[in-house]
Amino acid sequence: ESHDMRWIPLLLSLLGVNLASAYLTPTPSFHAVRLGGVRPAISLRTSARRGLAGLRAKEPEQSPEDAAKSKALADAWIRTDKSNELKGLLNGASLYLVGLPGCNNDRIGAMLAKRLDVYSFLDLKEVLAAAAGKPECSGYEELKKEIGEEDFRELESKVMNEVQAVLRLVVSTDSGIVQDVGNWAKMQNGLVVHMKGDAELLAERSGMGKGEIEAMAEELGGFYDLADVEVTLDKEDAIDTGAIKVIDALMDKIKNNPPKRSGWQAEHDKRVAQLEAEERKGKPGKPPGKGFEPKKSGDI
Repeated sequence: ESHDMRWIPLLLSLLGVNLASAYLTPTPSFHAVRLGGVRPAISLRTSARRGLAGLRAKEPEQSPEDAAKSKALADAWIRTDKSNELKGLLNGASLYLVGLPGCNNDRIGAMLAKRLDVYSFLDLKEVLAAAAGKPECSGYEELKKEIGEEDFRELESKVMNEVQAVLRLVVSTDSGIVQDVGNWAKMQNGLVVHMKGDAELLAERSGMGKGEIEAMAEELGGFYDLADVEVTLDKEDAIDTGAIKVIDALMDKIKNNPPKRSGWQAEHDKRVAQLEAEERKGKPGKPPGKGFEPKKSGDI
C-alpha cells in the first residue's frame, strides 16, 4: 500500500516536535525497495551540529510602510494587554482625573474609559450643567458665571454624593474640586490621578495666560500632591498616549502598594481631619501649610 510521507513534518510540528533542530536523511523506504526504485523516504534525527535552514524562522522582508504598520499593531497589542491587566487590578474602583486647565482630562478620560472597556466615562462639567438647568454651558467657567461660584460648588458636592457610589467610572473634574475636603473624602472610594504639564503647555491648550496657570498651580498644588498617582503630559503626547501613561502609573501604584483594606477608613479619616485642621489655621481654600505631610495610603 502506498503511503504519502509529506504530511509527517506537519503532524510532528502539531505534536510539538522542533523541526529546526532536526535534519532530513534520505534512506531507502520499504516502498522504494520493493519497487526497486530510488525514491527516498523521510526520517528525522536530532543533531547538535546542523539543522534545517529552510525551516528556521526568518525576518520577513517589509517596506518601511509595512514595518511601521507592524510596529503599530504590536504596540496596540501591548496596550490592550496593559489595559486588561489594569482592569483586574482595579477591582471596579473608579478613577478621578484632577488637574489644571489644559490637561485634557475630559479627552484623556474618555480614551481611558474606552481602553478599560467595562468602564464608563463621566464628564463632570456636562453633569453639572444639566443639573443646573444650563445644558448650553460648555465649560466650568461659563457655568460658574451663570450660577455663581458658591452655588456651583454646592451643586458639585451634591453631584459627587451620587457619583462616589458608582463603580467602574472614569471621571474628569474641575480644577478646583480638590479645594473641598468633602470632595476629597468622596474620591477616596476610588483612585485620584493628578494630570500635570508645563505651565506654558497648559496655557497654550487652555487659552489662559501663563501667569494665571502658575498662580493656580501655586494655590492648588498642595491639594494635588495628595493624589494617588501623578502623570506628566508632554507637548507631543497624543490623547491615547496620555491614557497609556495613566494606565502605567496606576499599575505601578497598585503593584507596589497592595491594598490593606482593614485600616483604609481610619487612614482616610485621619487625612481629612488633618486637612480640615490646616484649613482652620490658614485661609480657607488655600493649600495645606509646608509642614503638613499626610500619610498616603496605598489602598484602592
